[in-house]
Amino acid sequence: MSEKLIDHYEEEKNYEEVIRLIDEMILNDPEKASSLLFRKAEALVALEKCDQAITTLKVYVKDCSEKEKIKSYILIASCYMNIDNDKKAEEYLVKILDIDPENDIILKQLSYMAYINQNFERCCYLVKILIKIDKADIEDYINMIFCCIQLDRIDEALKYAEKVIELDPTNLDVFATLTIVYENMEDEKKLNEVCERIINLKDDGTLQIILLKAQAYLELGKKEEAFEFINKAIKLYPYDPFPYLMKGILYNKLAMFEQADECFNEAFMLNPEIFDNIEKLN
Repeated sequence: MSEKLIDHYEEEKNYEEVIRLIDEMILNDPEKASSLLFRKAEALVALEKCDQAITTLKVYVKDCSEKEKIKSYILIASCYMNIDNDKKAEEYLVKILDIDPENDIILKQLSYMAYINQNFERCCYLVKILIKIDKADIEDYINMIFCCIQLDRIDEALKYAEKVIELDPTNLDVFATLTIVYENMEDEKKLNEVCERIINLKDDGTLQIILLKAQAYLELGKKEEAFEFINKAIKLYPYDPFPYLMKGILYNKLAMFEQADECFNEAFMLNPEIFDNIEKLN
């Protein structure tokens, strides 16, 4: 009867009563404690009492099955994230991998945490596991590209970029990254190949594709086509500062600095916050 009452209160989201009933049942029958502690922890989480939930779960995991341990570690990690303790959250996510080394959901979470914390070596290590077990997706490969660039592993970065394009031949972010990488490497042949591929992409009218095509044409020395696309962007998106910013970049590349400054000023007038970007370009 008591467990049905717990179900009832859970449905009503009356978590204080859920906890009261569970504590009462444990007091009356300590042998039932283990089976009820996880539900108590869930109720505590619902009440945003994460510290108490963690304490409860640490008791629960001592005697539960491996399947229940995984559930508990996930909830503990979630609690630690809620109280802004990513280090402890990661510790418990790693415990899951000790039980289930190929848990792709946890591998993805850990790789993302490593990425945002700029632990690029660890991110690469975790994503390579995902690749090995055939669970890596486009986002994982994209993270690998930027990690490899940060680690100065350009050949690896390019390999993963090609993989992304294989999975999604229209991925504009990767094309943009490739142009930057090949330009920095001064590999004109590869840069031209990428630019030709960009030019052959379908023009869907979005700002990103228009600007990317404009840049590709300029890299190939086709100034008229480059300005044709950038002027198209300005016409379609007259209140967006980025077409003006890009036009300024194009003028800069052509050493037409007065015209470039005019474009940068126009971009600044549309959005003063873009000033930092303009400063980096000059």
